[in-house]
Amino acid sequence: MTPAPLSILIVDDQPSVVAALEAVLRELFPEVELLTAGSAEEAWELVQRHRPAIVLCDIMLPGETSGLGLCQRIKSTPELASTYVLLMTAFDSAEWREAARQHRADAYLRKPFHVAELQEKLEAAFLALQSQPQFPQDLAPTALDELLQLLQVLMEIRSPALRQLSGQLYHCCQWLAEYAEGLAPRERLLLPRAGMVYPLGRLALPDSLLHEPMTREGHLAQELLVQIPLTAAAVCRQHSQLLALAPILEAVGENYDGTGFPRHLRAWDIPLPARLLRLAVDFEELLWSTSQEPLSVVAHLERFARQAYDPQLLPLLRQYAALRQTGEDARSVALHELQEGMRLLCDVQTRSGIKLLPSGTVLTSALIERLLRHHANDPIVGVLIVQPPAEES
Repeated sequence: MTPAPLSILIVDDQPSVVAALEAVLRELFPEVELLTAGSAEEAWELVQRHRPAIVLCDIMLPGETSGLGLCQRIKSTPELASTYVLLMTAFDSAEWREAARQHRADAYLRKPFHVAELQEKLEAAFLALQSQPQFPQDLAPTALDELLQLLQVLMEIRSPALRQLSGQLYHCCQWLAEYAEGLAPRERLLLPRAGMVYPLGRLALPDSLLHEPMTREGHLAQELLVQIPLTAAAVCRQHSQLLALAPILEAVGENYDGTGFPRHLRAWDIPLPARLLRLAVDFEELLWSTSQEPLSVVAHLERFARQAYDPQLLPLLRQYAALRQTGEDARSVALHELQEGMRLLCDVQTRSGIKLLPSGTVLTSALIERLLRHHANDPIVGVLIVQPPAEES
């Protein structure tokens, strides 16, 4: 049985494929509402307006945005990230499957499709949707975001800089949530909001500490600063709409080696969202309180890998810092999007910690092939930050 009400959006530029899928789905799942679109742009409008539970989308679409781009856009939007995206393609190769995975597709379907396989994939989607932790009605993302905006106003009353920090933390956490492996869909929604709420804890500080970073060199900078995450967590526990953020905020002071606070957790015992938030907090607070460039701040934080920070997450922060520092000249791309002549703006590092190529490398076909081969056995962390070839920039 499928949960009701439920809707599926079919996205394909071939009317015959759309018609065939509609006919099959109406027979298999008559209670499901069907929507259709012929392009990524049309589909994006429907996704925002109707919030379908499942998007069944061809990878190759006409226009500026492909099916991969649509998938990434959906998954990068916090209130839409739980949408189940099933990508379809006639190109059934390891490269295309990897492209689908990097763009955070939930599943992959070969074309021409077989009815039994389509039914199996959609029943798996229904099961996944039913097993997701759901927001109760009064925890709907729109209502939560309205409350968070009110809290930002309270921060601004104390100091406009607090609201600025809140916004920067939201954007940093949103980026980390998009590319970090291992986060559940709900955690991807909660992490940016936890970042937004974190500065609320500074309202309990005296003026002399209001703009002091919580940590320096991996440890608490001043004993009273322990109140920042703990106060923010305590506030969240007093309101049902914020309750889910409290465990993330409370653990943000934990160090990877177990020397943090309040429970001296270490390594994998620290919740993944809290490890990511800690990176964002220390990065943004150092930028906020000093005149350093983003990549210089990351280089400073990297000195404390394995002491304060999860070493496997630091490459993600370096990628984000490269985008922040380079601005309009930088692009984040997946492996299959690499082209000869692109210049790396960030080191390419694998999950095992190997640095494959340094920042500044200009890509050749041989280097791209080397990256693809290595990625098959030791995946590259995050995305690649590049400057496009001169003719495109």
